[in-house]
Amino acid sequence: MVMKRSASVIPGAPHLFTLVLSLGTLFLGTASLPVTAQTSGATAHLEVYAVQNDDNSFDLFARNDHSIPIYISVDFDQLVNLAPETNLPWRGAIPPGDTRPLFSLTPTAQRGRIGYSLRYQAALGDPATASHHDDHLYLFPFEHGTKRRLSQGFGGSFSHFGENRYAVDFDMPEGTPVYAARGGLVVHVKQDGRAGGPSPAYADHGNVIVIAHDDGSFGNYVHLRFRGSRVQPGDTVSAGDHIGYSGNTGISSGPHLHFDVRLPQRDGTMQSVPFLFRGLQGEAISPEEGHFYYASHPGGEDFPVVFGEDLRNQDFADHLEEVPVTHSVSFRTEEYDLTHAIYLQNGFPEAIRATVGFNLVHMRAEATLPLEIEVPPASEVFLTLLRADPGRDRWQYAPTVRFQRLR
Repeated sequence: MVMKRSASVIPGAPHLFTLVLSLGTLFLGTASLPVTAQTSGATAHLEVYAVQNDDNSFDLFARNDHSIPIYISVDFDQLVNLAPETNLPWRGAIPPGDTRPLFSLTPTAQRGRIGYSLRYQAALGDPATASHHDDHLYLFPFEHGTKRRLSQGFGGSFSHFGENRYAVDFDMPEGTPVYAARGGLVVHVKQDGRAGGPSPAYADHGNVIVIAHDDGSFGNYVHLRFRGSRVQPGDTVSAGDHIGYSGNTGISSGPHLHFDVRLPQRDGTMQSVPFLFRGLQGEAISPEEGHFYYASHPGGEDFPVVFGEDLRNQDFADHLEEVPVTHSVSFRTEEYDLTHAIYLQNGFPEAIRATVGFNLVHMRAEATLPLEIEVPPASEVFLTLLRADPGRDRWQYAPTVRFQRLR
C-alpha cells in the first residue's frame, strides 16, 4: 500500500504529518506549524512521502521537482513501534528533478499499533557546495542615482533576528522600482499577496523574489506589491536589472523593501549572512541603520550627491531670491534626508523686520531661536536648518512669525 500524505504547508516552516495505524485503520493527526516572515519556495517543490511494505515497514522518499537542489532535514516527533535504519535527523540534498530513497522504518513489535509523526525542513541549494563570497559588493537594490534610508539594519530590534539577523530594510513608497543587487537565476517568485501588517498572521501574504547566485547563496527581495514582479522562475538577471516593485505585503509595519542574502544550512533552514554594498566610488560599504545611501550602478550617468547630515547653515547664508508680491509672509522648505532647510518669503513691496520661532517635536534647529531678521522687499531669505532625530519614527515643526513692515 502506498501512503502519500502532505502536511498543510506554511512556506518556510518545518513540515509535519502524523500517521498511526491500528487494526488496519488510518488516523491522520494534525500539528501546529510555526510561521516565518520570509519564504524560499523550497517546500512548494518538495514532497516527502512513505511507502508501506507488506511486512509493515516503511520506505521514505523525497521528490524534488525544482530546477536546483533542495536540501532537507528529516526527523520524527514520535515513533510508535517503529525504528529507523539510520541515525536521525537524516540530512541530504535532493538533486533537481529527482526522487531519492531516504531510509526505512522497521517494526519493533509483531503486534500492536505502529505509527510516526514526521517533521522535515527544506532549503534551496546545497550547504555542501554553497559558500558566500564575502568580498562581493552588492548594488543597492533601487534605481541608479536615487537615495533611500536604511530603516532597519543587521540585528534590527523589530524583526532582524534569527534567520533574518543579517537583513536590511529600505524605506520605499509602494510601487518603487526594485533592482537586482546581484546577478543570477530567478528560482522563486510569489506575487499574489495583497495584505500586510505587523502581525505574524500576515506571513503568508508576503510577496518575494528569490535569486540564486553563482556561489550558492540566494538574494531575497521581500514585501513586494501585488503582482509586483517583472521576472519569473528560470529567468537569468544581471546586477542592476529592474526586477519588480516594492510594496507592503506580509509581516510589515509600513511600505519598504526587505533585502538579505542567505545560505542553506544543514538543519534545512536558510540563514542570512553578512554582506557588503557598493558605494559611490566603488568602495565597500557595511550597511548602517538610519543612514541614507545612493544607488550607483556601474555604467550609469553621473548625478549630484547631497547628504543632509553634511549641510551647514553657512552653506545657505548668501541665499537671496526675488519672489512675487503677494502682500503676505510665508515659509518654504527643502528636504535633504532628515534635514530641512527653512526659508522665509516676504511678499510685501517693502522690507519687513521679523521674529521667527519654531515649535519642534523630535527636531532641533541649527540656529539659535528665536531669529531676529530683516528681509528686503519681495525677497526670500534662508532661516535655518532643522534636523530630525534619526531615532524617532515621527517628527514635526511649526513656524511662528511676528513681523513689522518698514515703510
